[in-house]
Formats: sequence, C-alpha cells, structure tokens
Amino acid sequence: MVQIKNESEILKKVRNVQKEIEVFYLLRILPKVFTKTVHQTRHFKEWFSAPMNYVRMIELPLTITLMDLEKESRILDISSPKLLSLYLGTNGFVNITISDVENYFVGDFKIYSKEFGFSPQIETFDATNIPFADRSFDRVFSVSVLEHVPDNGDVELAKEVARILKPNGIFVVTFPASVVYSEEWLKNRNFYWSSKVREDGRVFFQRRYDERFIKKHFADIGFEIDDIIYIAEKPIEEPKLNENGRLLYNVYYLEEFISIKILKKLQSIFRLPLLPYLAYCYLSYRYHYLTRNCNDKNIRQAAVKFVRR
Repeated sequence: MVQIKNESEILKKVRNVQKEIEVFYLLRILPKVFTKTVHQTRHFKEWFSAPMNYVRMIELPLTITLMDLEKESRILDISSPKLLSLYLGTNGFVNITISDVENYFVGDFKIYSKEFGFSPQIETFDATNIPFADRSFDRVFSVSVLEHVPDNGDVELAKEVARILKPNGIFVVTFPASVVYSEEWLKNRNFYWSSKVREDGRVFFQRRYDERFIKKHFADIGFEIDDIIYIAEKPIEEPKLNENGRLLYNVYYLEEFISIKILKKLQSIFRLPLLPYLAYCYLSYRYHYLTRNCNDKNIRQAAVKFVRR
C-alpha cells in the first residue's frame, strides 16, 4: 500500500475513476430505462437525473481510489449511497456485502442482482453491532454514515469494523470536515435513522470533523491512519450557518445557477437523463480540489484511509 503523495495526482486518478463510473452508468445502468422493474426502483429514479450529485462526484471515486481493491477482496459496504456497490458488483468484485440500518434498499438490489447478474449478500443491521465474525473482511467502506451516528456511535462503529477486518485490511470512510470541529442539531426534523433529541427539541444531524478530532477520536481502536485527504471547493459565497444550524456552502447555492434551472426544466419536460448531471459535473471541475492541508478553510469533506494492524 503506497500512499499517493501529490494531491493533483490523486485528483487525476479520482477523475479517471469518475469517468469509469460514468461509462458504467451509460452502458450498463441507463439502458435499463426500458426495463420496468428497474425503472420503478427508488435508486434508478434518483440516478436517472444524476448518478452522482455535486457532492458525491469526488467523494465516491476517491473512496474507490483509496481502497486499493483486489478482485478477490471480500468487501463490506456500510454506506448511505449505494451506487458504488452496484458498480463494483458488476465489475468483477463478486464477494461484496451491501448493508444499511434500514431495509429501504433491499428490494432495489434484489432486482439489480437479477438484472445485472451479480449476487451480493444483502443485510440490514446497526453497524455499531456488525453480525460478522472477527477478521472476515478485506475491505470496508462507509460514505456518509459515521457523522450521523449520535453520541459515541461513530467510534463504536469503527471498533466493529476493526474487529471484522483482517490484518492489513483497509477501512475507507468519508464524512463532513472543517478546520474546526462542530455539530449540527436541526429543528423539527425526522431522519430514517435513529438520532438523539436535546432538551430544546433540536435533533442531532451530523458532525463536521477536524483533523485533531479525527486523530484523537479514533485512536487506540486497532487502526493506523494511512492517509487523510480533504475535498475542498473554491467558494461561490462565503460559508455561513442558516437559522436551522446548518453550514451553507456551494451545494446549497447551486440551484440558483440559471444553467441548472434550465437543464432541470428540460429534463422534466422531455424526460431526458443526465441533464442536471452535466451542470453538476461542470461545476465540480470548476470548484473542487483535493488537499491534505487541514487548515484550508475551503475543506468540506474528509476521506480517511485506516489500515488494520
């Protein structure tokens, strides 16, 4: 496992993986638009307009890039977005387990298993109590999960991953990041996962990790941190907190772009796929970059590569 030193080299690799996912979508997923069972799935309805939104466009390919995958790897997906599982499962990574805390994805992936000719193991469980034996996986990845688990749940989840990983196994996790640790507690919100409510009625939504917190919080649980890469963006407007306690940054301003409004209108009228995605893609190339500088005020997400020793 050799760490890629140059951030521009990493970004180049990530963009290449992004293109591979796009080709996969165009050649494998999109033709299924005429298959009724696939067309009616929740995931396909989302992917029809944008298989990866502006935020995921770097996050998902970066996750794959950091995993150092091998075809025989036994892989566990405990992510929220599920596109990577379908991509990997239909590209030769047949030993993959897909999971979530709720079963909203199960029906879709039973259909995909039949239509795309792969047979993942599909499980529903709380990832702070993973129902697999010690040292049973080579790779685990988690996109957009740890930040939402209240209290010390993110550490408990990481401990479970450390338990089920084989020696030298890799755990890649992504979550929101900033130069200073913070938490977002929202008013009058319900989530499909179990969360925590404060006395003032606000509901825990997510953490925004900083590097000091990452290194201290996940210490002494069986991992070494092999790499931390931050997804950053040149800001459209200076980030700020809204009245609900959420940090507003580029993704919250994209819908104001006239190009996105026009493409979304055309997509709704003509039912053409990928039109909003073209705008998101242009904006990602324009604004996104990668850095290892934890003091860069433009960082928005972190991708952390843990190695089990």
